[in-house]
Amino acid sequence: MRVISSHRTSPAVLATVAAVLLAAAPACSRSQEPSGSGAVPTAAPSATYTTRGKVRAIGEKKDNITIAHEDIPGYMKAMTMMFEVAKPELLRDVKVGDDVSFTFSDRDGRLFVESITPAPPK
Repeated sequence: MRVISSHRTSPAVLATVAAVLLAAAPACSRSQEPSGSGAVPTAAPSATYTTRGKVRAIGEKKDNITIAHEDIPGYMKAMTMMFEVAKPELLRDVKVGDDVSFTFSDRDGRLFVESITPAPPK
């Protein structure tokens, strides 16, 4: 004996599936910028921190800076690390060896110096 099934999908189910697919489409078509483009992400910083340190190096294009920074309580221990720079003009008056006070933001794991000034004496 052969059983033939004629299953039909209701218009309401089809409309729901179409609505879900249309809602998801913009997220799937998001273009990604190639890495290394130098573009600053537009996402809002997830956290901002202010600390002090000594400038160890400045990138040739002034798009990054290496700083030996102090402890940042609740975030990280003192270390020497490179930060990206939100705007190259921030480094106009900064040179290797300077003691600085700076604010940086954490944007999805990318650290950007937002402001930098000579550090006041301790």
